[in-house]
Amino acid sequence: MPEVALRPFNPASDEVTLRHWLRQPHVARWWGDPEERLGDALGHPPEQHAIITVDSAPIGYVCWQRLGPEEMNAVGLTDLPDGLVDIDVFLGEPEAMGQGVGPRLGPLLLARLRADPHVSFAGIGTSVSNERAIRAAEKLGFRLFREYQEPEVGPCRYMVLALA
Repeated sequence: MPEVALRPFNPASDEVTLRHWLRQPHVARWWGDPEERLGDALGHPPEQHAIITVDSAPIGYVCWQRLGPEEMNAVGLTDLPDGLVDIDVFLGEPEAMGQGVGPRLGPLLLARLRADPHVSFAGIGTSVSNERAIRAAEKLGFRLFREYQEPEVGPCRYMVLALA
């Protein structure tokens, strides 16, 4: 079985690949403006994002962060639990989709988050129409916290997993 791993994101060597992935229709549909998202990734704290690999080949991107009050207020998620880290993830290589990467990636990422004593919950927000992301999150144990409206996306679902 192919090995799924997380390796540190390197802005110098990963920028071109990340830009390419963000322009892919299956990614841009959910992530929005590729240049804006690329800027976000390049400015992200190094210890809070990674490249997803399968047998050492890069196939996707994941980042995690605490949501600021402005972000939560904008979509009405002010009641999220304390100690929550929000996860954003995508598989940039279309052929990696549907190959069981998510179920093998999830435990790796969740173990990393559990190692932080200040993190008690993981959360994932996605469009209600992104059935693939919802199913993947549910397989990892995430459960619906509640639905909300994202101004750029429309109806969304926020899912939470207790890490303790």
